[in-house]
Amino acid sequence: MKKILFCLALLLSTVPARAQDNMLQMENEEQYFQANNQNPDKSIIYIFFNNQPCPTCPQAIEMIEKVYNQNFLNNYSLFLINYDEDSNAGFVQTYNLTNPLEVVMVDVQDGNFQGYQKIEGLQDMTNTPQGFNDFVITEVNGYLGKANE
Repeated sequence: MKKILFCLALLLSTVPARAQDNMLQMENEEQYFQANNQNPDKSIIYIFFNNQPCPTCPQAIEMIEKVYNQNFLNNYSLFLINYDEDSNAGFVQTYNLTNPLEVVMVDVQDGNFQGYQKIEGLQDMTNTPQGFNDFVITEVNGYLGKANE
């Protein structure tokens, strides 16, 4: 019985932290929706970068934007964000940003944030444009496409 009560207490003690993370995430997203006149009911694709870009990061960002414009423009919102800027610090914590280029897909349904998933390693795939495009399309459809069916 003590083990059950301990587990329950531990579980409940994490609820405020999760709620705080959700509030932080919602505040970050709402700022970008308002600033860019975006629909808050659309899922989001974030392209995060920092002030120390990798050699292929600019090319990868350009390729991601092209895939987005050709395949997802009407379905999801896209934001390009320098997470090194102080005003964007909340994103670092929310999405555990550490790499020079991070792509994060955020599932939004009925204005509520349901979860997120990262697309990893795109900066290493720029030498094969068709493979890059196919990979991004597959990842976005696999996560956001299923969530919004």
